[in-house]
Parts: sequence; structure tokens; C-alpha cells
Amino acid sequence: MKKKIAILVATFLVQWGFAQTYDDGSLKAKKGNFLTELNVNPFKANLSLNNSLNQIKGRYFIKDDLALRLGVSVNVVDSTGSYGSPYGSQSYFISTSTKQSSTDFNFGIEKHFRGTNRLSPYIGVDVSWGRQRSRNNVTTNASTVDVKNGYLELMPVYDNNGYGNHFTLTPDGYTRFGAMAIAGFDFYMAKSFFVGYEFNLGYSNFKYKTPEVTGLGDDSRGIFNSISNKSVTSFKPSLMNGIRIGYTF
Repeated sequence: MKKKIAILVATFLVQWGFAQTYDDGSLKAKKGNFLTELNVNPFKANLSLNNSLNQIKGRYFIKDDLALRLGVSVNVVDSTGSYGSPYGSQSYFISTSTKQSSTDFNFGIEKHFRGTNRLSPYIGVDVSWGRQRSRNNVTTNASTVDVKNGYLELMPVYDNNGYGNHFTLTPDGYTRFGAMAIAGFDFYMAKSFFVGYEFNLGYSNFKYKTPEVTGLGDDSRGIFNSISNKSVTSFKPSLMNGIRIGYTF
């Protein structure tokens, strides 16, 4: 008898625990939940942050069917290199140093629909802003060149006038603005764990800053310094690269 009572009590506690954990049987996120995720591409065997901007992404549900979206990324690159030929009458060396920093922000809102106890389809909108700064320094036999908001690609050349360098100047600093319409879904494999996919139709505008070049010496023949303002605008659909895998706090 005692054994039967213990089994009944244990069964009741398990069922009560399920009821407290799952409420109405839905596994989906609700008001007050915070979600974050990663992006997995099983066909390329890689793991990355969430979107095309490689941002850390979070979502916060202000209602059971309404969530705020935020994506942030900060990237800093500092690289150096040198090459040359120390032999012969036309010896040369080239040393480069490049520093680059960028920040990107996305903010948006998404509306979730009924779906099922596990499936949560949604639509939403995002706006985004970003900026990149760069600094490039090139030192050769004859000069030291400093470039802001761009970089130099340099190769030594020899012509009838003797030794010289061929410079190609490329803009690299920019500001970016974008807006997109989003459609996607979350499918909850378990409580607080989901997979999903997302695609969007978006507008973006990159406005490149005019490179500023200082310190040019006699070694500057061939530099393409005609680059001024450059702007690139696009409007197109795009898919997330892989499957979103996330969890809920």
C-alpha cells in the first residue's frame, strides 16, 4: 500500500512540474524572455554569428507576440607587412601598416503569429547603421605615405626614367545605412531551445569617404588620386547563411 501511495505521489509531482513548466503546452518564448542565437551552415561545416554583418544578436519579448531586435558588431584589425629586394642597383623595400575599425548596429521589431505550440512564424522590420575607419601607412626607399579612409596597393616599376612605384588608391572608410523587411520562423525543439530561418528584402547605402593622402615624395609617380566621393546603393532580397540556433533566458 505504501509503495502504491509513493508511486501516486511521484506521478502527481511529475505532472504538476510539467504543468508549471509548460503552462498551456507551448514551448515558445513569452513576454519577458530574452533570446540570443548563432548561425550554423551544415553544408560548409562552419559556425558564425548571426547575420551578414556578423553581429551578436539579441531579442527581447515585450509581449507574447511582439519582440524587439538588436544586433551589434565591433571589429578592429591591425596588420603590418614588408617586402622588397635588397640586391642589385635597383634594390627596394616596401613596408605597410594598416589599422581598421568598424561598428555596426541593427534595431528592429518583429510580430509573431499563432503558429503551433512549437512553431512561431514572424515578420518584422530592421534599420541599421554602420561606420568604418581606416588608416594606412606605406614606407618605401624614397617616401613615407599616410592614407586616411583608404589604402594604397603599391608595386615597384621600372621605366625609361628609372626606378619608381605604381600606386593604386582604394577608398576604405565609409558610413552605411540600411532598412529591411524580414520574414522568418522559430521552431522550438525543447523549452528555451529553438532553430529557425530568416530572409529579408532590404535597402542599403554605402557612402565611402574621400581618402586623404599626405607625405607624398618624389616616389609618387603613377598614383591614381582621382577618387573622390563614392556611393553604392542596393535593394535586393537575401537569405541568412545557414540555420539559426538559439536559446531563451
